[in-house]
Amino acid sequence: MANEIEYMSLEEVADMLGVTYQLIYRLVRAGELPAVRLGKLYRVSRADLDAYLESNKNATAQGGVCSVCGTTYKTRDSLKQTCTENECEEPICFDCWTRLGIRKCPQHSKTK
Repeated sequence: MANEIEYMSLEEVADMLGVTYQLIYRLVRAGELPAVRLGKLYRVSRADLDAYLESNKNATAQGGVCSVCGTTYKTRDSLKQTCTENECEEPICFDCWTRLGIRKCPQHSKTK
């Protein structure tokens, strides 16, 4: 095994990519960048980081609009969830899905 680091701190990941710690922390908390939590510390595996970078490199540039709040996103990464009603494919952003707990688009949330 070479001297390659298998797990990195969020600070190390941020330094390596030339971004802020807060950005990496938000990606981990949003579940976009997988990490292991050890007590109060997070560690990111090199394999997970490489997979995340590769998936974002190949992500489609076409964005979308959240059907709940109307926020426009440049990529579909924040619009991974969709309405849970009968194969409805209306996108719901991460914020509406997680923070507000909304699982249905406005059209289906009105019907009981």
